[in-house]
Amino acid sequence: MKAIYFTTRPPYPPHKGDQLIAYEQIKQLKDNNVKVYLISFVNSDRESDEVNNVLGQYCEKIYFLKMKKITMAKNLLKTAINFRPLQVNLYTNNSLLKKVKEISKEINPDIIHVQTVRLGEYFIDSNKPKVLDMIDALSLNMARRANKETPLLKKILQIESKLLQKYEKKVLESYQKCMLVSENDKNHMGYENIVINPNGTFITKTYLQNYKEFDRENTIVFHGNMNYFPNIEATMNFTKNIWPKIHLKYPNYKLYIVGKDPSPKIQNLDGSNNIVVTGFVEDICQYLCKAKIGVYPMYSGTGMQNKILEALACGLPIVATPLALQGVEGVSENEVVQKMTDEELFSGLDSLICDDNLRTSLSKKGQHFVFTNYSWSKNTDNLIRVWKSAIESKK
Repeated sequence: MKAIYFTTRPPYPPHKGDQLIAYEQIKQLKDNNVKVYLISFVNSDRESDEVNNVLGQYCEKIYFLKMKKITMAKNLLKTAINFRPLQVNLYTNNSLLKKVKEISKEINPDIIHVQTVRLGEYFIDSNKPKVLDMIDALSLNMARRANKETPLLKKILQIESKLLQKYEKKVLESYQKCMLVSENDKNHMGYENIVINPNGTFITKTYLQNYKEFDRENTIVFHGNMNYFPNIEATMNFTKNIWPKIHLKYPNYKLYIVGKDPSPKIQNLDGSNNIVVTGFVEDICQYLCKAKIGVYPMYSGTGMQNKILEALACGLPIVATPLALQGVEGVSENEVVQKMTDEELFSGLDSLICDDNLRTSLSKKGQHFVFTNYSWSKNTDNLIRVWKSAIESKK
């Protein structure tokens, strides 16, 4: 099978959710005798070199697209004329549309795989079998975020959410199959050609053999991309309303905020009240395997939180809000402590700090749950089945 795999960002390094999915799937596809032709937007030759060096061995050929920032800015203005979402216009360019069409003609693929609605225009009129991996419902994401923003930004995000909702309907009717990682997002959209394909995790039993046994330290950890609004919101609320109570009762505990590109607000937390802001770390497992508890108090966002799978895979007992657990189907109180309000989150953390047996039980059951249900090999098997279904539907 020959497959075009089209992304808005280079799959390597896999710092964000869409990059991680592409990176892991492309590696798995090679083992499944799929010839992958990667088309990806990049910002620099350095990014192109990184992708070639790491993913070249898994791809038949890699094509890179570049767009000047001034062109992308001009693209945004088109929304006032064509009423497409800002995020779609940002990546849509006539010269690149022509270039991608020529690449497709050269490859003559059996299947076209497009990642995110932002690239929907490039193959929306193609007669080839095609699948759109939406990952999450961007319209829902924008709507949730709008409720947390200043009046001006709220209005902009509300408009973008409505434009996205209309555009999502258009691509859902144009692509043979569409994919999401969360049942909650599928329910929001309500189309029959949507297939749920939950993420996996790179942290496996074999991978963890690289880490020796050690006593967990008196630390609570939150990790993720720290320039992502839902993570910033969760961290700021937690450090303002919950952590001071924990710090007062357990002054020997530290809070680690781990993740790439912390916003200025997050950086300012470093050094106060036993809070450590690390910024980017090479190895997240070093922190997840040493901490005693993970806390994930998410109140916005869509899709599936990879951080939950990573924490559980490392045997980290966690306290999380229901929204943080969306997409992690089948998870229960046997594997995680699920709380909603600030008071409940404090109570859940308090119980875990005091109860060694509860932490041990959650650690073992949570790890077993992830290893049994979530892997990139399962994810890629599902992907190939969806591709074959899309191909059959075009015959």
